[in-house]
Amino acid sequence: MKHIKDSKLDEVPLSPFPLPPAPKETRILFSRTSLLTAASLILTAVIGVSLSATAQTPENQTANSETACIATTPAEQLTLNAAKNEARQMAEFTNGGLNVYRAEPAMHGAAISSPCGMLGPTTWRFVIRGGEPTAVVVAEEYTTLSVITVEGIGRDRIVTVIYNGPIGGYRQ
Repeated sequence: MKHIKDSKLDEVPLSPFPLPPAPKETRILFSRTSLLTAASLILTAVIGVSLSATAQTPENQTANSETACIATTPAEQLTLNAAKNEARQMAEFTNGGLNVYRAEPAMHGAAISSPCGMLGPTTWRFVIRGGEPTAVVVAEEYTTLSVITVEGIGRDRIVTVIYNGPIGGYRQ
């Protein structure tokens, strides 16, 4: 590598590759409304649930004695979504993994639409139907029912399998 002498620097190495031209200064101005709209769209994409969906009641709610899962703030939506994912992952693990088991589509979408019931402020019960992956995806044929509770938030979460077996075998 060649070096040149500079009065301010002892030695400055010359790059074997040409350097790109220095970028020109660009200023982008946003209005307050466009920033809020952009932030709302990003938040919706990250959470996976639009804020308007929180007021909707899921059609396929399976909860009987517990109340429907409700998430009215972005923080509650993230917490419910994390609980839903924990429950689905436990069902997948308990039933032999993704090669042989797939949970119903509601467990892969918005948490507010999942088969969930609230047992307490940070305790949820998920009643998850599942089965062989092709049968679930193509024909929505379910052979297995997993009832899973998720208690707590963050790293202190406790996931418990209440029931895992044939759909007809579960009695509350």
